[in-house]
Amino acid sequence: MSQSIATRRHSQTGRALLWTNLLNEPLFTLYGFLAFILYKDLGASPFQIALMTMLKPVITILSFYWSSGLGGRKKLKPNVLWAGFFMRAPFLLCPWIDSSWYVIASAVNYMFFYRAGQPAWLEILRKNIGKGRERAFSVSAGLGYVEGVALSLGMGALLDQDPTVWRGLLCGAAILGFLSLMIQSRIEVDEGDGGEEEIGLREKLVRPWRDSWQLIRKRPDFAKFQWGFMICGFGVMLIQPALPLFAVDSLGISYLEMAAAVSIAKGLGFAFSSGFWGRWMERESILKVSSAVFLTFALFPLILCLSVWGAFWLYVAYFWYGVGQGGSHLVWNMSGPIFAGKEESSRYSGVNVVLAGLRGAVAPPLGGFLAVGIGSVQVLLMGGALCLYSGLRMLQGKQEKLAKKIAPKGAVQINPF
Repeated sequence: MSQSIATRRHSQTGRALLWTNLLNEPLFTLYGFLAFILYKDLGASPFQIALMTMLKPVITILSFYWSSGLGGRKKLKPNVLWAGFFMRAPFLLCPWIDSSWYVIASAVNYMFFYRAGQPAWLEILRKNIGKGRERAFSVSAGLGYVEGVALSLGMGALLDQDPTVWRGLLCGAAILGFLSLMIQSRIEVDEGDGGEEEIGLREKLVRPWRDSWQLIRKRPDFAKFQWGFMICGFGVMLIQPALPLFAVDSLGISYLEMAAAVSIAKGLGFAFSSGFWGRWMERESILKVSSAVFLTFALFPLILCLSVWGAFWLYVAYFWYGVGQGGSHLVWNMSGPIFAGKEESSRYSGVNVVLAGLRGAVAPPLGGFLAVGIGSVQVLLMGGALCLYSGLRMLQGKQEKLAKKIAPKGAVQINPF
């Protein structure tokens, strides 16, 4: 491929990355309001809300099959575009359908295709954006996050004034998302021949899991990353049910204080740190950056516990959480392209997706059970301990020499610490 073509594709994809984040953020922000909308405006039962919450990790696991090419979707750009279309289409009918079950189905459908299209989109970024990929991704994500903070405050105010306005907001946000598909459709990308062998249904169901397991066994460096991220991610998800209990029972804070901490303080931490994480990741091993991210999360519960002596520490804690989230978002999304090197990265990214679904199915219910049984503070400290262990374990670079020997040709080699 000539230098001019590579430069053009780099520029195209960089612009598409930025606009995709900005145009997708309105619908993603509204997705966070759906539980409140269901309960307040549509009269959904607690069972329906719990069902939607429980289906999120399950549907994430099932999305693994889409990204693994089930059904012949091997080509990258069609994979991304069709996932983006199906993800948004049901929300176009929200102004005319007054049903809590329809909104729940739309939300589950959204999460399925949101996760399903990620591996192919990250593979396009790997192919078309070489130098500066991590920085471009972190900056665009940071800008999108800032937009999300502003939108959440504005949409919250609108919903307070008119609880039914969500119907038009969802429809409009879906239309904005379709504009990002128009931008993505103009990206030039090498798709390959798209050939696919004919296999039976059983093989289609089993092969993605078998291939992922073989990939982890073949790449000890990738396995080490997944093990570390699994432990830290489990710790972060474990504390989520304990956070509202701690905020109400131990702090007694108002809705406004909580909104300021979660929306503003965390958003500022994410936005301000994104550029730093991106620049650092261009210079350092992904394992070293991951260790710093995990240790950042480990400090969050400790800082949060200080908030019993003053609300100042509440905002510091959530700002710090945003810093960790900025690094985690970058590491999780870029790990597939980085470990793949010149290989197809969607296999690596697909492992990320399915493991996120597995820990999401176990950690939050367990955290809620423990928070009620032993107390929210104890659960916060348990989650912090898991993140601390993961961060320290990631610094032990015993496997890197072995990884260098067996890594496939063209794959990124991980520097020992």
